[in-house]
Parts: sequence; structure tokens; C-alpha cells
Amino acid sequence: MGLLRPMAADMKAGENMKKLLARSGVYKLTGDTPLEWELAAYDAGFSLLEEALSRTEAGIFADTAPQEWLDEWETRYFPQPVQADLTTRREMLKERLLPRKGPVTLSDMPGLLLAAGIRGTAAEEEGRVVITPIEYLAPKAQAERVLGQLMPLHVAWSIAGAQ
Repeated sequence: MGLLRPMAADMKAGENMKKLLARSGVYKLTGDTPLEWELAAYDAGFSLLEEALSRTEAGIFADTAPQEWLDEWETRYFPQPVQADLTTRREMLKERLLPRKGPVTLSDMPGLLLAAGIRGTAAEEEGRVVITPIEYLAPKAQAERVLGQLMPLHVAWSIAGAQ
């Protein structure tokens, strides 16, 4: 095996550097050498970076984002807080971030409604899409405004019972 091997996923950078240098046979690492002091300093710096990268990696995916990251994502799309459990909030965010290509069909509507903060159904009536809300997960006016932003411009739609 060569000297340079991929670092194990659970291995920290400082530990990896020490193993590489020890394996080279050039350095005698006894636990109290100036080189090891320097490696410890590098390790301290790399640990901060590894921790920040780990938090960032967890936060960029709706399925793994901690509460504060979900809050941050939601403020970009909903000016007022969403009133839903964590699982529903994650589903809303995933639907909101989903790239939508091609024509929107009735089968796309549950996801589109959820992305807007509405749990409900959609049906076609007289050439328009009629949405029947079951539950608003965000304030009603806000959810309907967001839905208006998400709906294709050429699709006529209305909310059942709205004036």
C-alpha cells in the first residue's frame, strides 16, 4: 500500500496528518516533540473548520437541517412563522426548493400547495383549478400570496369559498 491513502470518513485531519507522518518513517513521533506540538496546533484549527463544515453540511438539506437552519430557510419564503410540526416544515421546504419543469398538472398540486403552506386538494372545474384548503400551515393571506407566486401565470385558479 502506498503512503497516501484516502482519509477515513470519521478520522479528523490532525489525526490523519500524524498517521501519514508516522507511516513515512522519517519522523519519530514519541508524543512530546516539537513536530507534534505543531500538529496539535494544526489539529485545533482544523477541528474548528471540520465542525463548521459538518454544521453547514447538515443545514443545507431540508431532511437534516437543525431547527435554526429551518427557521432561516423559512424566513426567505415566509415573512411570518409557519405553524407546523418539524416533519411538515421539512416537507414544505423540500417542495418549495424543488425545481419544477414542464407543465403543472393536477398531480403536481399537492406539492405546490404544501410549498405555499396549504394542505388541501385541487380539482379542475370549468377550465380553472379550484383549491379546497383543509389546513393553513402559514397565515392564510401569506399562504395564498405564496401560492400565487408559485402557480403558473397561464393557469386560472381560485380558492373554494373565497370572495
